[in-house]
Amino acid sequence: MHMIFYIIFALTFASLTYSNPVINRVHGKNLFELSNEYLTVQFDLSSGRIVSFNYKSQLITINNETSVMSVDNLPLNCLKLINYNQDINSINFTYSCSDSTNYQLTTIYTLKSNWEFVQKQIYFANINNRNITSIQTAFTIVNLNIPSVSIIQNWQDGNKQHTIFLRSNSSALGIFATWQNPYGHYSVASNNQVVNSSYSIGISSSYLSEGFLIGFYQLSPYWHTSDINYAERAAYEKATTFFYPAPARVQSIKHAVGWDSNDYQIDISTQQGIDEYKRLIDRCSQVGIKSITFAPSNANVSSRDQSTDDWNWESVLFLTLGQKIRLEQWKPRRDPIPPTIQELLDYAQLKQVKLVPYVYPPLGYRSEGRDQAWLYPSIHCRTVCASLASIEFQQYFLQLLIDFAQVTGIGGYAWDYNFFYDYNHTTYSQWRGWQWIRSELIIALPHLIMDHRYASQFDGPWSWITLNGYTSPLLDDENPETYPILNPTLHTDKVSADFMRRGNVQLRLHHFASMDVIPGFIGHQTERWAADGSLPWSDNDLRDFDLLGFSYSLLANIATAGLNLVHTMLPARDLQEFQLLPEEFIQFWTYWLKWTDEHVEEIRNGIPFNAEEDWSLMKSNGYEGFLFLFNPSYKQVERTITFDGKLNLQQPVENGYSLLKEIYPQERFVDSANYNDSIRLLLDGQSVTVYQIIFIPITSGIDQPIVIGATGNASIERQTILRIDGVCGEPGTQTTFPLFVILPTNGTISNVFVNGKEMTFQQTLQFLSLNANLSFPGLYLPRSAEVLNNTIIVSDLVLKQLQKRQSDYPIKWTEKELNDASWLGPHRLLLFICIVNPDAQWNITAQIDNNPVVVHGGYNTRDHIDVQRFMGYYIDLTNIVTQPNVEYHVSIKLPQLTPGQFQGLFLENIERILVEPL
Repeated sequence: MHMIFYIIFALTFASLTYSNPVINRVHGKNLFELSNEYLTVQFDLSSGRIVSFNYKSQLITINNETSVMSVDNLPLNCLKLINYNQDINSINFTYSCSDSTNYQLTTIYTLKSNWEFVQKQIYFANINNRNITSIQTAFTIVNLNIPSVSIIQNWQDGNKQHTIFLRSNSSALGIFATWQNPYGHYSVASNNQVVNSSYSIGISSSYLSEGFLIGFYQLSPYWHTSDINYAERAAYEKATTFFYPAPARVQSIKHAVGWDSNDYQIDISTQQGIDEYKRLIDRCSQVGIKSITFAPSNANVSSRDQSTDDWNWESVLFLTLGQKIRLEQWKPRRDPIPPTIQELLDYAQLKQVKLVPYVYPPLGYRSEGRDQAWLYPSIHCRTVCASLASIEFQQYFLQLLIDFAQVTGIGGYAWDYNFFYDYNHTTYSQWRGWQWIRSELIIALPHLIMDHRYASQFDGPWSWITLNGYTSPLLDDENPETYPILNPTLHTDKVSADFMRRGNVQLRLHHFASMDVIPGFIGHQTERWAADGSLPWSDNDLRDFDLLGFSYSLLANIATAGLNLVHTMLPARDLQEFQLLPEEFIQFWTYWLKWTDEHVEEIRNGIPFNAEEDWSLMKSNGYEGFLFLFNPSYKQVERTITFDGKLNLQQPVENGYSLLKEIYPQERFVDSANYNDSIRLLLDGQSVTVYQIIFIPITSGIDQPIVIGATGNASIERQTILRIDGVCGEPGTQTTFPLFVILPTNGTISNVFVNGKEMTFQQTLQFLSLNANLSFPGLYLPRSAEVLNNTIIVSDLVLKQLQKRQSDYPIKWTEKELNDASWLGPHRLLLFICIVNPDAQWNITAQIDNNPVVVHGGYNTRDHIDVQRFMGYYIDLTNIVTQPNVEYHVSIKLPQLTPGQFQGLFLENIERILVEPL
């Protein structure tokens, strides 16, 4: 049974249907070839070894291509070829091993259509069930010099390596080698010509290895890092995509994690709890979130004091049935679903939202007459845990998951606590069992999504192909007390967004993660702990939504993980937050979730492209796409963007030009550019700006006139009159160049009107420009406006904006809430004293117009104050700065700071304001 089980697993892992490559027996020679549109692999039939590759007409000759299996720590000598067999896209060679047991070893080589790599698997018929301890493979490159090599470490687990890249000094040819598991180690010798790789196994049954890939690529002129070329990341990632057990998604996952709304505080055994949870489901349904990780309390079904995990959360697992399932007191298909659970399943279905239960795989699951095969003593499950290395447990657990999903109609599973605690078996054997469970579950029920919590991030891209969802958000725990504040801010959603962005850059570049598996993190988890360090198990800090930080977080998620829109704290548990969320805000939220479904192609090609961790999302044609530019600083910055391959842009083969259009926070065409041109862009403080790159071929042109330089729409009347309406800009600014219009034809324009006012202009063919810049009246106060010369002055437009926000979002805040959380009360005008690495112990004092004012300290945590999560100092100006266009003079006493540590004073909670020109 063991042999059949593992062979089926490994073949399932490797098999997807593609058109067939060509198989040739080389005439007159004892050679054999596998060939597809990119690659030809030539084998010596007398030895069963690869002797050469031909990749896009480039010859790579190799020798000493070997595979060695070690049993009981002794390498087997399996060199005598006794047979070979060819299949539709593979060939396998069987060797006898020179010992008294008649062991045989088989190497299986596969090449499918569109692969730019060959896959080798090794099968060992373990007829005596001895301990297979390790495997090693090697090959020597003969005809190429390899001056440059990079062995890529797993940044999340320093004991693991992802791959090796070898770069030739001719034709910019690159070679990569990798095992399709997280445990391979790689080395080179003899001037980088000899490549070795191995990993430890620890399995005592017949064994078919994961694949060993040897792949090829042409180096790009562009580098992500000194060790990873653009082409290397793309080649490795592309290789992983051929092995997904389920088809690629055509829409983004839109998921909420109830845990991050502290849903365990909701007891669904009560009507109040059911009503409260229904509000979470309602909010999901309202904005287009399709599923929610469901982990409330349920006093009628489970009890926290009966939990067996180290964290004491078992009571919320399996829709709160986890404890009963572990003890076999409740089984799917045998027992009815408790009424409280069924009511919420039915309600979620009505609202077109799927519930997703938490599951901890290694707990001590019982099954009468069977569990002795997998239970072992462990304090991590109170008394006994289940071993993921046990084939019997893998089969039991897979069937449990399938049955539970089919009976309840859930939308997926949220895995956590999937640690490999069984020290009697290797980590690899437990990982392999867990990988098999997830693969088979996806094949059986491909609609299920999989939400992965802590620990998944350690395993790397070959583990993530079985996610059907995403790896661990933030690459860490989600609690705000556990991750650092990378940039000064008063908004908790910006703290988590910047941390997510940094982690997702790491996943995309250093872990070769496809966009299908990179996790989002929209918003923040409400801090759980009370001031005394206890964990409140009832409603606490319910009102916690960061209204003004949310857009930054949402767009950071779309840029860096746009196929996995993972929502955290939802404004739903608190009745006021649920009922009073502005309709305009809900429309914004819904629009951007839908936007991801319309731009899956661009998101799938997304990459970070500079040190500022901006992201480019380009179409596969390389001509068009989107740029998400981030400025986490409070100061405005200029960012230079060059239209070249660093953005994943390609030089067009047809004549034309590109337009750069800002689509958030306002809509306007900014400039035009050709390939290799550079554009300088001004980014507001604490902002994300989204641009669209649109390629206009000369041959096709445009249908309507396009206004460049300001917000506005143009139309042509009676063939000669150009009207530009809706032109606006920020108060106190002027256009950087005269308004420019691209016309659909060369027809002569006689008159131009801007917002109804006639303007003088110049025209050359299809191109028209006004004779003067436009000026926009008023006081310039952009987002995060800097206070200069210690003088605060605001316009009536700013005060009206704050008043309107209070009217649109009229929550009755308590004094404690406003003191606890700087992101609450978004109607307030705050003055942020921006200091890098502030110390919560400083005694900072301030005066405004010689009157002392209170200086508040802002934390990324609420009741449980953590000095490591101190965000900085601020002054609430709401009841101080009440008059427009009046100067208020501020003086602040600061401690001695290092040069550059004090960044300045900035007005907080101002959004971009637009006015018509003079």
